[in-house]
Amino acid sequence: MSALALKYALIALAMLLVAGGLWWAMKRPNRSKRVPSRMRMPIFVPLAGWLLLAVGFLLALTAFTSRYTADLLPMRIASLVIAAGGVFFLVMYNNWYVDAQADEVQFRTIFGRERVIKYVDIVDYRMLELNGQPRFRVRSSSGVKLSIHPRIYPVEPLFAAIRFREHTGRWPLVGERR
Repeated sequence: MSALALKYALIALAMLLVAGGLWWAMKRPNRSKRVPSRMRMPIFVPLAGWLLLAVGFLLALTAFTSRYTADLLPMRIASLVIAAGGVFFLVMYNNWYVDAQADEVQFRTIFGRERVIKYVDIVDYRMLELNGQPRFRVRSSSGVKLSIHPRIYPVEPLFAAIRFREHTGRWPLVGERR
């Protein structure tokens, strides 16, 4: 009975940590130190990456230095997959940002591709709900798409341009006051 209680307590603790992390990320957006207008992924993304990298390294150290080599092939594969996941989290955090400026949104994908959506080029925008969380999607006339969580990544200049469009029926021109 105590093992079952411990299991449910650990599950509840994990759910509480995830909910607390999301709440913290919504209250304190992670801004770039070099360019303060750029929003980056929450700080727990690189922490999770370093944790996965360390666990993968320790698992690989154990699996590759043991004398029971024939039985440890699955452990070796798992250690490399876990370490690769950690590297992916770190690369993803290093590459991605979103920067909403007065006339355009600049962003970089998790694979490092720089993209720009000018407000006058927006052909579609919508607020969706995926798994109970809001998602804001924007698509430009050239096919560039941006999808973000609006509470974690506040893009107020983009929302101001949308309010301008809904009020006047057209997008604001470059440099036009709103």
